[in-house]
Amino acid sequence: MTFSYASNRNLIIYTTLILILIATFTVPKDLLDATDVKDYSDTAKFFAGDYSANLRTSHSVLYGLLLSPYVKIVDSYFFLKFSSTFFLVLIILSLYYLSGKKKETLLLAITLPLIWYMSPWVSPLPLVALLFLWAYVFIKKFDEEGKIKNLLYSGLLIGLAGAFWDTAFYFSFIFLITFLYNKKFYYSLFFLTAVFVGMLPNFIVDYIIFEFPFYSKLKHISAVFAFAFYGGIYGQGFPTDLFSKILVLLFVPWYMLIFKDKKSFLREKKTLIFLILSFLFIWTNSQIRLLIVIAPIIVLLLGERLTKKQVKVQVIIFIILSLLVISPYIIQTKYQTNGRYFKAAVAEWDNLIFSDFEFEKIQSNLETIGMEFKGEKFVVLGKDDDYRELAHYYWGTDIEEFVSVQDYKLFLRGDDTIASKEIRSNAPSDFRRELFFDIGLRKNRNDDTDYASLKYGLSFSNSTDVSGFELRKGYGSLYLFEKI
Repeated sequence: MTFSYASNRNLIIYTTLILILIATFTVPKDLLDATDVKDYSDTAKFFAGDYSANLRTSHSVLYGLLLSPYVKIVDSYFFLKFSSTFFLVLIILSLYYLSGKKKETLLLAITLPLIWYMSPWVSPLPLVALLFLWAYVFIKKFDEEGKIKNLLYSGLLIGLAGAFWDTAFYFSFIFLITFLYNKKFYYSLFFLTAVFVGMLPNFIVDYIIFEFPFYSKLKHISAVFAFAFYGGIYGQGFPTDLFSKILVLLFVPWYMLIFKDKKSFLREKKTLIFLILSFLFIWTNSQIRLLIVIAPIIVLLLGERLTKKQVKVQVIIFIILSLLVISPYIIQTKYQTNGRYFKAAVAEWDNLIFSDFEFEKIQSNLETIGMEFKGEKFVVLGKDDDYRELAHYYWGTDIEEFVSVQDYKLFLRGDDTIASKEIRSNAPSDFRRELFFDIGLRKNRNDDTDYASLKYGLSFSNSTDVSGFELRKGYGSLYLFEKI
């Protein structure tokens, strides 16, 4: 297993090229339709000025804002396809150089299934994983050398990760507890201050847009509670089923078991505690992609400890898993499928469907409708968020706006509350007072849409439960309704 530096360089180059090819040709004229992708891509499109709807996103707008120039340049999602690839390659390069250019670590990095799993997936997670890797490097240096600057660098990187991805905020506390539990308290204050400074871009953007610097964080925390205790406003909840948990376990490297003995564990105690607690946290919301946050640290650890024979075995396992995870992406170079990524493909194994890309038909229908009804706004009938599908696919200028049927129904009811919950004490009858808090989600009170003037509706179905609209014409994938 002795290779030259040139061979290492070629491995990195070939890996980069293959990652680019997967990102390019998975859903050739659009993006992989996977979890949260449209939140980030549509936010980028919105800030690029190409989004024909009001924006609704469940995540920080910062990452979408970062990507928006790449949409503006070409008026398409083309450059967004490589956003994850860019950071994944940086992770591979970082691992290679941090390991002292070890071939073993490089092989583990380039075959890591999570790298290939995330390759066409537009998400801040690869960036967050890169930031966590370097935060780990600096906190280790601080632990060894005691230099405050390394502690501050680590905190800044963790904070920046939290600015781009709200969930990283929770990981920061795991990071703090495991690496600083035996340090003086003021070190924790330094770290938390650096985390806060790192998160400033998120706070600044939220203040500029919403006039409330903690908008994203408060909204995210509220959503977590809503999901955990009430299944969310749409009743979807977190994926906590046994099937999801088993799949997540499948992507944890087998050779992490080498740290089970006391001597090995104590040698890397803080790192292993961080990895274990982080994994348990991820396991509560069992999604394979979340493992990418800690995977580079695991690879760095294994690259230092595994023998050459063990590396070969782990690489073989990694390659098998990597081939499995890219299979749905290869299929989507030509066909649309309900098994869009590995977990979905496994779940739908007995019911996999392959067809032509439906979005191309939708785009064609929208172009025709835009020419026939130039300058019109359309209520998108059907599901509450169907309007997002049309706004995501439409790149023209003839249609002025797609309006959510949820907002239209609120207008009809004369209400603006989407969901609310009262949290209160339950005092005995002989107490005079009780304490309560109201928390909720409502339509923007600054919304200036003239709902009464809307004349047309669009739907994926030829029927609607919204009163006052009648079917006028079918276009293939879309149906036009007119107010009567």
